[in-house]
Amino acid sequence: MEKFGPMDLVKFGIGSMLLAKEQAEKFIDEAVKKGEMSKEEAKKRMEELKKEAEKNQKAFEKMIKDEVHKALKEFGIATKEDIRELKKEIDELKALLQKES
Repeated sequence: MEKFGPMDLVKFGIGSMLLAKEQAEKFIDEAVKKGEMSKEEAKKRMEELKKEAEKNQKAFEKMIKDEVHKALKEFGIATKEDIRELKKEIDELKALLQKES
């Protein structure tokens, strides 16, 4: 069975979003040409679709971020957050040592 990595998931997601956008634009253009939808309605619908796509993109980005974070944790690789926490602890220890000396 073929394994898919995070980049494959990203490529699939981006490709799917682009394809959906193209298909929606094509459908709306055809509806306008056939007189089934006015240009104003088409513009409104495209704006709605754009907002929905942005919402979906943010959800997709969060999912990717969560998966990458999970993979880093699984492999024992420190994240920026882990490093920040360690730096904070080091700074606190330095301050404590300076008070004692």
